[in-house]
Amino acid sequence: MTYARSALFPAVLAAIMTVTRGVGIHDPGFEMLIVRLIQAAYSLLVVYFVYRLLERALGRESAMLGGLLAAVFFAMPVTAVHQLEESVCQVPLLAACWWWQRSEDGHQPSAVWAALAGAALGTALILRFPLIGFVAAFGIMVLLRPLPVQRKLTFLGGLALVIVLQGYSNAVINHEWWYSFIHRLGPMFHPQRMAIEADGYPSSPPWHYVLTLLAAFIPPASILLLAAAVKGGIRVPFLGIATLAFLVSHSLIANKQERFLLPILPLVFILIVAGLPWLAARIAPRAAYRGMWWYFWIANAVLLAIVTFSFSKKDRVEPLLIVYRRHDATGVVVAEYNQTFGVPEYYLGQPRPPVVVVERGQNVADSRGGVPINYVIVYSDTPDSDRVFLAAALHRNLTLLTVVQPSLTDRLAHAINPRHNRAHTAAIYTTS
Repeated sequence: MTYARSALFPAVLAAIMTVTRGVGIHDPGFEMLIVRLIQAAYSLLVVYFVYRLLERALGRESAMLGGLLAAVFFAMPVTAVHQLEESVCQVPLLAACWWWQRSEDGHQPSAVWAALAGAALGTALILRFPLIGFVAAFGIMVLLRPLPVQRKLTFLGGLALVIVLQGYSNAVINHEWWYSFIHRLGPMFHPQRMAIEADGYPSSPPWHYVLTLLAAFIPPASILLLAAAVKGGIRVPFLGIATLAFLVSHSLIANKQERFLLPILPLVFILIVAGLPWLAARIAPRAAYRGMWWYFWIANAVLLAIVTFSFSKKDRVEPLLIVYRRHDATGVVVAEYNQTFGVPEYYLGQPRPPVVVVERGQNVADSRGGVPINYVIVYSDTPDSDRVFLAAALHRNLTLLTVVQPSLTDRLAHAINPRHNRAHTAAIYTTS
């Protein structure tokens, strides 16, 4: 009832899970694997649309490079298979750009392509409401173009149709028309608060996202690539202005997280490729330009291998899967003694055993509430002493089953930023 985002993405995931359970797949690890394989197939559309947009504007050779960046840039595959609305919205956002270009190419009937572009843009918006800056800039540029009124109206009609359907879904689910727009976009009417308060999330200065892009595109090559993107924005102004509007609107908000940049990452690839002729002409000798790309692709390949074959937050997921696959859990204590987080109980499967979460200083016996505990998962910097304490509190012996070590990705994140990214272990005990 209080879910303020669109129900579209969760509904699709729920449908996939319903089908998998209907054919007898109940292991949450395998179920999530199927979900992610479907998302991986869906994400290939990003490569297709990047290729198409560049092929139309700059030719096949540029399209090949842009498609390659969209396919194997190290951040793309791993984020594409996570349940991130920031990645899911990339496809309709790019589709809107491509279908609008189709309408301008004079394809018949151009009004149909314009309507599809509007509907795709609306779909991207309801999947990720903070895209409003990009959507607003896109819509304004469409309306300002010297085009037939019919094409503009059909574009607005496609956009309006999706927005009305979202409002109707709010009426059904939240019992209030426009609930999502009010709660997700309503804070925009208080810009001073949004610029100062991050509501507990990371807060950074306005230039944070520029630094993030410089880091993501592998310095020092990233300096040259982002310079090419600026030049590409001038060469392809329609995409350049909309992307700039997105970056400016996000940079003015206090809450800054790296994943928020994912929606426009494929568009940045397009702008980089569009600006490469300018960059190549200004780097002499030619060997230096080729050297930049060799360095970029070698470093990118290393990062791609690391993040593709290792998942983050392993200490939170793996212990629950281990408990589920023993098929005898009656109750699980999760002792969060060196970190606090929402336990992803989904990975305990169905029927789900009761989960008791305790933090340091809490009375374990009172928190337990009579639940028959037979597994204890401990997150602690002093696991031996905490095992003794928990055994006494539960009046049971605790036998170590296994210790889940941090993944390679977790270790790498810790090495890069140890203050914010800690690599934790999880000790799993059985009771007797």
